[in-house]
Amino acid sequence: MKKLFLFALAVTALFSSCEKNPDLNKLDSDYAVYTNYDNSIQFNKFSSYYLPDSILVAGGGMKAQYWKDENAQKIISEVVAEMDDRGYTRVDDKEKADIGLQLSYAQQTTQIITPGYGYGYGWWGAGFWGPFWNDWYYPYPVSYSYDTGTFVAEMVDLTAKSTDQNKKVDLPVIWHAYASGLVYNNSRIDMQLTLRAVEQAFEQSPYLNILYTDK
Repeated sequence: MKKLFLFALAVTALFSSCEKNPDLNKLDSDYAVYTNYDNSIQFNKFSSYYLPDSILVAGGGMKAQYWKDENAQKIISEVVAEMDDRGYTRVDDKEKADIGLQLSYAQQTTQIITPGYGYGYGWWGAGFWGPFWNDWYYPYPVSYSYDTGTFVAEMVDLTAKSTDQNKKVDLPVIWHAYASGLVYNNSRIDMQLTLRAVEQAFEQSPYLNILYTDK
């Protein structure tokens, strides 16, 4: 199996080109990790983050479905460890958080779009961050699909939300990561690969650190 950082370079090259709809199947037969971010954001200005205790399951229709078992908690714990290691503090109240993290898993081939920073920023609808995390949806126009067994992480800037509770404001997606090729036997997620993919996503995102300085 090729080293992960080679996958990252391959994907970066793909997305930095002019191709708007890359063929993800050409990246690697095992798994690949891709990250992208809004380079106008200073991530060291944030200190707190909100992360739900479940993972959204994509591909099951418009009604929200959640993955909450022991394996889901292992993935969430890995994300928490990575964020904590970089100086961010997890809070239970999203109203007090600077940034929000959403984790999703594509249970089957699912048509969604990632924030294409060369083609306009991605946004979460403010309603998604409502009191009870009600019916889930992807707030983007369809661009291309994620294959079965894809893990997705998205970070939004919660400081961009309106102080007026009656005013809805879209929230900018400032960081995005996905890892593909995490399923074996056509159905079961490989937890070892998934946890390594989470680690790799943060490793190739050094700007996600409250001590980061762009020298």
